[in-house]
Amino acid sequence: MTTAATHIDLYQLTSLVPHWDVGLAGKRGVMSFFSRRLPKREADGQPARGFLVWAGRRRALEWLKDARFDEAALDALQAHALLGPALRARPALVQALRDWRFSGRVWSPAEGTPLFAGVATDLQGVQLDIDGVRPNAQCPYLVVECDLLTAKLIETPLLSIINHMSMVATKAACVVRAAEGRPVLEFGQRRTHPEAAVDAAYAAWVGGVAATSNVAAYVRYGVPVAGTMDHFAVQAWERDGVPRHVTERAFFEHFFGIYGPAATLLVDTYDTFGEETGLRAAVAATGGRLGGVRIDSGVTVENIRRARALLDSLGAPQAKITVSGGLDEAVIKTLNASPVDAYGVGERIVTSSDAPVGVGAVAKLAEVDGRPTMKLSRGSGKATLPGRVQVFRQPGGDVVGLYDEDLAGEPLLKLAWDAQGPIHDDSPPSPPERLRAALAALPAEALVPREARVAVSPRLQDLITTLVRSA
Repeated sequence: MTTAATHIDLYQLTSLVPHWDVGLAGKRGVMSFFSRRLPKREADGQPARGFLVWAGRRRALEWLKDARFDEAALDALQAHALLGPALRARPALVQALRDWRFSGRVWSPAEGTPLFAGVATDLQGVQLDIDGVRPNAQCPYLVVECDLLTAKLIETPLLSIINHMSMVATKAACVVRAAEGRPVLEFGQRRTHPEAAVDAAYAAWVGGVAATSNVAAYVRYGVPVAGTMDHFAVQAWERDGVPRHVTERAFFEHFFGIYGPAATLLVDTYDTFGEETGLRAAVAATGGRLGGVRIDSGVTVENIRRARALLDSLGAPQAKITVSGGLDEAVIKTLNASPVDAYGVGERIVTSSDAPVGVGAVAKLAEVDGRPTMKLSRGSGKATLPGRVQVFRQPGGDVVGLYDEDLAGEPLLKLAWDAQGPIHDDSPPSPPERLRAALAALPAEALVPREARVAVSPRLQDLITTLVRSA
């Protein structure tokens, strides 16, 4: 399988040309893909997350393995008004793009690892301030060592994957935590592009949802898939001259005849609490043996309590109640006071409306031709860390050091691509199991929205100081 390598910004190609001309395209570099800080709310700028969830490693490695420039793409690029003449004058560069395949080395945390990003401090917790340069520190999603031509081609697509999937996984983890042990089902694929929906379903699974409605995510990645029924199905059973409560019950009967007690019936198409529709029709159609109901409108604590009481009184105490419709973690926390059994959440996971810029991932050069480099951006708060790093998870928080340091704690960045190609982290635990265990091990203050602080090692601090003062 191949995928188009053209999912890049034009400036990556226009700026590649001068690099090619002076021989820089073949130089080795190290790129770090990371978030500068934890997300903030769009409305008031206050912290929106206490942690990030890394999802996208598998997808990023797939893209690196499959990306190619085909002849149609190369023809289109050579016909471009600005870029075309430069490429046509450099047939060797066009050939290099034609032959391009990713090669290099990649390091990454295991998928499902909670990550932190924020103000860089020393080991005593004092913010670094070197002549007005105040860098941020974090665990990268990916660290990539490759030639600079490759670095140009991979930056944008990898950021697309990281930003989207980690945004969804982080939001899903917040929703799952709010549900306090009740299953959360991801129903969001109708709110995004079909392929983005598959990535979102996988990312939501990494974030802890019990299942997705997305069949493609099940087929492609084995993500658990679950579903109930739709209003379309109930309405399509209508017949001229036949009361709707009769056709609703008839559809419920047929559906139950196929799927049995595992069936969950959607009961709010007409009237959830009607004398002959909704809950009463569901119980009557199944002889009280239905597995559950879903309520997609009028979802309040009072209505869920009312539904539970009615199901019990009608002889269906085993029937579970799943609710859906515009839910997020704030709404879920209020609904937890009711006898709800599961939540279906769609757009509020896949679009993450409270922090719409997601995790704000960027990519920066950390090393060129063996020489550490950093973006200074004096006074902007955008200074980056230099050199290839390793991150050590300690009980008191992460410490970022240089790659060849041996510090206390668990090293988070593991080799994900070597000379033989991608290295998938398929061994147990699964990503959601890994996340669940990691979150349980974190102190309570690391789980609530906040401004994070991340320590750097003395060696890395010395390197930052040297580069700042030699600029």
